[in-house]
Amino acid sequence: MTARIKLRIFDIVGSPVWVATEDGQKVYEKITTAFKAQRAVDLSFAQRQNLITAFINAAVGQLFNGEYSDDFLQTHLSFVEIADDDRAMLERAVTNAKRYFANRQAYDQAWGEVVDEE
Repeated sequence: MTARIKLRIFDIVGSPVWVATEDGQKVYEKITTAFKAQRAVDLSFAQRQNLITAFINAAVGQLFNGEYSDDFLQTHLSFVEIADDDRAMLERAVTNAKRYFANRQAYDQAWGEVVDEE
């Protein structure tokens, strides 16, 4: 059985405002460090005031880049103390991250074409 650790986003970021991708990256790094130490993570959303998708993409979305399987993430990552609307935003971000990483080259190419047209 894998030991679990509770990571509090508030403690990692040092604020109840979770909008910066740099702060999301800090959360991602704490999660992956725990995984490398053979720990499962309960990610706490307690004390959140502001949250945007860009933060979630940086903190959680990039976990779906292929380094970890869906099965691994289902058993080693859970979200606790999270409001229903935040969970819905998180689920949308995870769905979009899975789509993106499943076909990254096509998404990047399409984005490049849009940017070049401007």
